[in-house]
Parts: sequence; structure tokens; C-alpha cells
Amino acid sequence: MTKVKRSPQEQAQPTGAPGPSRTKSGLDVAKDSEQYIPDSGRVVFPRRVKLELFHAQRGKCFYCGWTHRIDYLEIDHKQPVSRGGGNEMANLQLLCIPCNMRKGIQNDEEFRDRYWRLLPEDDSIPITPIPQEDFADETQRTRAAPEVRRIYYQRFARHRRNPYVFGRRWVSLFIGAIVVLLIILWERFGS
Repeated sequence: MTKVKRSPQEQAQPTGAPGPSRTKSGLDVAKDSEQYIPDSGRVVFPRRVKLELFHAQRGKCFYCGWTHRIDYLEIDHKQPVSRGGGNEMANLQLLCIPCNMRKGIQNDEEFRDRYWRLLPEDDSIPITPIPQEDFADETQRTRAAPEVRRIYYQRFARHRRNPYVFGRRWVSLFIGAIVVLLIILWERFGS
């Protein structure tokens, strides 16, 4: 059962006080739902937001252009929340699962700069769907933007410096060397 909690702005506002008016483009569509995933700060968008994006994009992934069922498409932030983006409708798009995984923490501009050979120049949804294999080939051929690489480097730095992981490799090598040494000694002196 998901816990419902109020956003910090709504906590400061007295109960029953009128909030900012929201138009179709919305100031902040996430405030309508007031639902967050516990311990992550992630917003649970109302189904109507996904439906609105689905109809606006004609059921297509914004990057690869393939038509999917609504359940296979995920709401994505063009400018990630972790990098200062908001929950406004103008910052939201629907992506298929592979494209969303590939985009990661890149913003829309960085993603389009990296995959410029595949995507339309006018920042629209591709008319002809682009196969995922083409994206995979382009991923191998190119590198992410320096800012994105720096964020990933900092985020996973603790895994590189973890002495337990490093020590476990050495322990495995040491035990392997002892086993080999014991086999050699057994063959030479044991018979």
C-alpha cells in the first residue's frame, strides 16, 4: 500500500486554501495527485496525464517512433528531476522502455546530440520507426556528454572504492594459488 503524503509546498499551505489554478499545460501536474513513492521523492502521475501524453503523441515513443500500447510507454522528464527539471506537462514525454533506459539521466538535448544521425532535425517524433538495433549501434559508436559521464562517475564512485569487493578478488586469487600449490605438492610428494 503506497503512502500518500503532501508535497512541501502543500504542507506549508493551510488545508482548504485554494492552490494555484492549473490549465491543460499545467503548472505542476504532479501536485494534483499528491502521491509519492516512499523514500524516493518520485511522483506517481495520475492516469489522465499519461492518457493526455498518449493522445498527443498518437501512441508513439517520442524517440524511436514505434507505436505501443499505453502500458508499454513510460512517462519521462525531458529535463530530469535530478538535474533541476520539473513536473510540468511541457517537461514530460512518453518513451518506450528501451528508449527510457537508454536515455537515463541525459536531458533531451544531450540525448538528441548523441543520436543526431537517427532522430529528426526538428525535434519531432520520427515518421518512420527507428529499430532498437540502430540505437544500440549508435550507442556503441558514440559517448555520452561529459556532464552525464561526470554524474555517473560520481554516482558509482563508492562501488569502485569498495575495499570489500577489491579484497574479495585477492582472497579468491590467494585461495586459488594455495589450491594449485597443494596439488603440485601432492603430486610430487604424496604418491
